Amino acid sequence: MDGLVEELLRLESAKHKALVEIDAPAYDATVRAQLRLVSASKKTPGKLANVERLLALSQLITLNSRLLQNLISTTPWFAFSKNAYNAKEVSAAAASRRISVRA
Repeated sequence: MDGLVEELLRLESAKHKALVEIDAPAYDATVRAQLRLVSASKKTPGKLANVERLLALSQLITLNSRLLQNLISTTPWFAFSKNAYNAKEVSAAAASRRISVRA
């Protein structure tokens, strides 16, 4: 379980970097990697993880959730309304990523 927590913490740190740099494709790729990791880890039982590392992961997830909400509300092209993440399959709508602005 400690290995899983460490990998999730690494991926969450990568998500944080993508959010700070306003890099939507990097954020999306990291979310997909996390989903694959969690999906694969359901099949392997493990022992209890280090509580401090779990707390650090929890705090980083909370921070990233707040950053994402701020970015979605202030940076329209960062919104992920066309992407769908679920446990069975990770899919994205095959729609154009163009932005159009009208005056």
